[in-house]
Amino acid sequence: MNERGNLLLFIFIAFVILALIPPIIMYFFPAANIIMRIILALIIIMMIRGYLGNSVLTLLVSGILIYFLVIKWAYFTASVYVFYFLSGIAFFSVIIWGVGSNMKK
Repeated sequence: MNERGNLLLFIFIAFVILALIPPIIMYFFPAANIIMRIILALIIIMMIRGYLGNSVLTLLVSGILIYFLVIKWAYFTASVYVFYFLSGIAFFSVIIWGVGSNMKK
């Protein structure tokens, strides 16, 4: 039973490390910071346009979300986006499998 607890702990640590990678890269490389902010802004615009269509309300809601998520909380949003992207390609299952297979040794 202790092995499963250790496995969950290592999986949690792997997720925390993955969450810290985007802010660290954005902090030390200004070009990566700008590129990530542009990507986040475009993703917000595309999502809002998909839900609301082309209208003034789309620009208003996008502007508000871009201000808060891209300008004020860029590091947190970048971490969340990386988690969202990796879960979309089912990368987390590979991480869990890799950590679990290393624990069995």
